[in-house]
Amino acid sequence: MRRKIPRMTPPHWGPRTRRQQLDEFVADLKRPQAFPAEHAVDLMGRIRVRLCAGDHTLVAHGFGGQRIEIPASSVGAVRTVDSYQLGLVGHSQALLVLDENDRVLLRASGLWETYGEVRRVCRAAHLPAPSHQSSRYRSAAKATNARGAKIRARRRTRSVTVVYRKAPGYRKLRTAPRGNAVLVLVRLALALALIGLTAFVGVMPAVLLPEWIGAVRTLIGIAGVLVGVVVGRWLCAVAAHAITDGLRWAIMSLESRAWAPAKRFFGRRKEPVKREGLVTAVMMLGVPALVIWGPGVAIASAVHGVSDSHLVAELRAEGASAPGVLVDVPKVSTDSDGHSTVTNVPTLLFGVAGHVWQVADPAIGGRPLPLDSAHPASTREPVTVVYLRDRPSTAATARQVSGSVWHGAPMANEIVGSIFTLALPLLLWRTVRRIRRRKWLRDADLLDDLATSE
Repeated sequence: MRRKIPRMTPPHWGPRTRRQQLDEFVADLKRPQAFPAEHAVDLMGRIRVRLCAGDHTLVAHGFGGQRIEIPASSVGAVRTVDSYQLGLVGHSQALLVLDENDRVLLRASGLWETYGEVRRVCRAAHLPAPSHQSSRYRSAAKATNARGAKIRARRRTRSVTVVYRKAPGYRKLRTAPRGNAVLVLVRLALALALIGLTAFVGVMPAVLLPEWIGAVRTLIGIAGVLVGVVVGRWLCAVAAHAITDGLRWAIMSLESRAWAPAKRFFGRRKEPVKREGLVTAVMMLGVPALVIWGPGVAIASAVHGVSDSHLVAELRAEGASAPGVLVDVPKVSTDSDGHSTVTNVPTLLFGVAGHVWQVADPAIGGRPLPLDSAHPASTREPVTVVYLRDRPSTAATARQVSGSVWHGAPMANEIVGSIFTLALPLLLWRTVRRIRRRKWLRDADLLDDLATSE
């Protein structure tokens, strides 16, 4: 005779949600529970921070198995505060259990008093009804006008911090796991390091581009940094979700002494992402960017190109040639604080009728002739100088005069600026349409909510 083996029910795979925990506690009406609005559950979704009523006692549970019992006879008041000061240290929102002398017996950080939960716990534990103390109040002063009539002055909001003292036997409810502050600092440091690395990788293409690309290198660098920051934040979120899911899977496998199904823990997360708002914000920021790097750069490059073309045309028509040397003449400037700054200036040295002229090399084509990158001060490059006979201070090298004025950076700036200028009206039109569409959708949602409420 074959023995029938009963089918074993599988264990509860996956972390329990806060809603499931609340449903279990709500079912037990004889034991009301109160929870903070946030950070009440652990990694596996089990509620660790709560208040409940005992036999004429208030029982508080915290992380790490913490359990605190306070007799109802020693409680003078239960109060929630927005901000307060305990001794010399200021704190934000919390629930305070006070004795008869308004000294703190128990402090539980966080936002409490949601849906009357704390009131039901106090009623079941035979405690005074809880109250809320706001740190802000409004005061209105009276003044007199020119005729002597009393008028009400403008209302002003003042912030007042209430100071409490610790009672004998003071306890603090552990509303966060032990080592949580260190863990937050480590996560913040790793996130900043990852975002900094991705931002550095994003700016590298602009750094590696040649100088003749022009001012668009700056735009590419800014866009690369922004893209790197966005990618870094996304990688931080992905890594945090992966580590959290892995820890949950490992804990559940150890507790059940069996391999937990990975799909229940490492499935794709369905989180609302406000992509529409992000895209709209990027498009709105793109409008001033196109204005600067579109018509702005194009007009500036055209102005410099026209001035360079006049100089080149004048030197070609009336210029004379002479042998010269390209050297570095350091220029020292001092600011208001007395700090000196040294700038390497490419300079042309040439002789005319027994007189040696020293002329700064003009930035024809977007930049002057380059100096020795390793040792600029030791630069002595022989060149042919073209100068005006009546004004030897107006000079350039034959290499600059024979080349096209529009080569290099000015030409690249004109091309990119023209493209961005043509794209500017299209981006404006799309941005306005997107903003109007979002406003229309918000109005439609509001009308639907009003219709539903009616």
